[in-house]
Amino acid sequence: MADKAKEGGRMDLKTIMQKVGPLVDKAGDLCDKASPYVQQGYDKLLDVWERAQPYKPQEWGPALFGLLLVFFGGRFLTTIAAVEAIRLVGFHHFTGHLDKLRINYRNGMIAAEKDKEDTKEKESKGSQSQRVALVLLKTVDPQQVAEAIGGLYEILLAVVATLRFKFVASVTLGCSIGDIFAKAADHAAKGPLETALSPEFHKWIDPGIKYTCKGLGVLLAWMLQRVMSALHCSMRGAQVFIISGQAAAVKLGYLSKPVITEDTPTFTLAVGCIASIGFLNQVSYGFGLPFPLSLLFFPFYIVEWVLTFLVGAV
Repeated sequence: MADKAKEGGRMDLKTIMQKVGPLVDKAGDLCDKASPYVQQGYDKLLDVWERAQPYKPQEWGPALFGLLLVFFGGRFLTTIAAVEAIRLVGFHHFTGHLDKLRINYRNGMIAAEKDKEDTKEKESKGSQSQRVALVLLKTVDPQQVAEAIGGLYEILLAVVATLRFKFVASVTLGCSIGDIFAKAADHAAKGPLETALSPEFHKWIDPGIKYTCKGLGVLLAWMLQRVMSALHCSMRGAQVFIISGQAAAVKLGYLSKPVITEDTPTFTLAVGCIASIGFLNQVSYGFGLPFPLSLLFFPFYIVEWVLTFLVGAV
C-alpha cells in the first residue's frame, strides 16, 4: 500500500511537472521577447539622463519636482498620497530594497550573458530559457531578494492602508453630509414625487431620496478631498521648490548662501505666494492638465489608475 501511495505521489508530481513545464517555457519565451524592449527603454532613459547632465539634473531635479507639485499635484491625488506614505515609512528603506533587486538582477544578467558566450553549441529557445533561469538561480542571492521583496510588500501594504483610510474617511464624511441633507430633501421632494409617480412606486421614494443624497454627499466629500490635496501639494511643492532651488544654486556657485531661510517670515510669505499661484492655476484647469501636458504625464495617469484600483481591490 505504501509503495502504491509513493508511486501515486510520484505520478501526480510527474503529471504536474508535465503540465507546468510548457507554461514555464512560454513564460521564458515571453521574457526573452520582452527583455530587448525593456533593455532598449532602460538604455534610452540612460541616454536621456546623460544628455541632461550639462543642465545639472541632480541639483535642479528636486526643485523641478516641487514646481510640478505646485501646478499639477492635485490631478494625481492618489499618487501624491502614496508618495507621502512612502516618505513617512522612509525613502531610504524603499530605495534600499530597490537597489538590492537591481544589483541582483544586474549580476544575474551579467552571469547569463557570460554563460551564453561560453556556450558554443546551439540550443532551442526553451533550453535557453531554462539555462538562463538556472544561471540566475546560481547567481542571485535569495536572502537579499526575499528581504527586498518582503520589505517592498510591507511598504505597499502601508501605502494601500493609508490610501484606504483616506478613501474611507471621504466616504464616511460624504454619507454624513448626505444624511444631513436627506431630511430637507425628503421634505422638499417627497410630495412632488408622490404626485408624479404611480402609487405602486411610492415605496421607492424614501430610499431613493436617502441614497441619492448619500451619493451626492460622497461626491462632494471627494471633491473637497481633491481641493485639500491640491492645496497641500501646492504648499508642499512651493516649500520644496524654494529649499531645493536655493540648495542647488549654492552648490553650483550661483549663491554664496541661501537668501531665504525656513525660520523667517519671508520664507512663509514666499511659500504662500507660490502656493496660491499654483493652486489657482489648478482650479482654473479643473484639477486637470491641458492637452500637451496630459500626453507628457501619461505614465503618471497609469500609476494613478493602478493605485486607485489597488485601493478598491485590496
